[in-house]
Amino acid sequence: MAKVCIFCGGTPLTKEHVLPRWLKVALDPTVRRHRYIRLSLDTARHHDAPPLNDQVKVVCSNCNSGWMNQMEEDVRDFLPALIRGTPCTLGAEAQRALSSWSLKTMLMFQYTHPSEVRNVIPESDFATFSEVHEPTASMLGRLGFMNYPPDDNVPLVDTLCQGYGTSQLGRVAWISTLKIGCMVVQIIRAPDVAKGSRLAPYEALPSLRPMWPPAEPIEWPLPQAIPRETMTALAHPQVFDVRVVPIQA
Repeated sequence: MAKVCIFCGGTPLTKEHVLPRWLKVALDPTVRRHRYIRLSLDTARHHDAPPLNDQVKVVCSNCNSGWMNQMEEDVRDFLPALIRGTPCTLGAEAQRALSSWSLKTMLMFQYTHPSEVRNVIPESDFATFSEVHEPTASMLGRLGFMNYPPDDNVPLVDTLCQGYGTSQLGRVAWISTLKIGCMVVQIIRAPDVAKGSRLAPYEALPSLRPMWPPAEPIEWPLPQAIPRETMTALAHPQVFDVRVVPIQA
C-alpha cells in the first residue's frame, strides 16, 4: 500500500471506502455479490466480496475529507436512482459530477489489488486528477443501462480496467468500466490530445449515452438494456477505437 497519499503526497493516510456506505439504500440486501476483475494484456485477477466492504488506505485526510468527500455529496441525490433504474434526468452538471465521482471510484478500485497487478492507470493520471478533480480532455465518458441483477449469479458490482499501449512510449491509453446495479459508467483514456484537437464522442445508442464531456440531458432509465453476455466485450474491446478531430473555429 502507499505510504503517502496517491493524489497529493500528503500524510497521514486514512481509510477510504471504495463505495460509500450510504449506497446501502440503493442496493438490494438479498443481492450481495461484488466482483472486481482487473485485466491487462495477459493478466486477469478476480476478487469476490460484499460490495460495500472494500476499503483502501492510500489517501490523506485532507483529500479524503475535502474534495473527495465533496464528490460523494455531488452525486448523492441521484446516484441511488441510477443504480436502481428509477426515473431521473441528468443534465450537464449531473453528468459532470457522475463522471468525476466514477473516475475517483475507479482509481480507488485499482488499490484493492497488490502492487504487482496495479499498473493499468499510471501515476500521472492520479496526479492530474488530484489537480483538476474531473476527467481531462483526453478522456471520454459514457453511461449505460443494464437490468438490475436478479440474484447473486450476476454481480451487483462489477469493474474492469484494460490498458492499451505503454506509458514509457507516451501512449497512455486505458478503458475502465464500473457497473453498480443498473448503472454502467465507462471512462476511456486516450493518448494526450494535441492542442487544437479533441476526441470525438461515441455515438449515442439506446443502451449507451455520451456523458463526458457533458452532453445532451440523459433521461434515465435508457430505453434499452445492455445484454449481460456482452459486458466483457464492452469493457475489454480488442481494439482501442477513438477518433481525434480538429476543433471547429
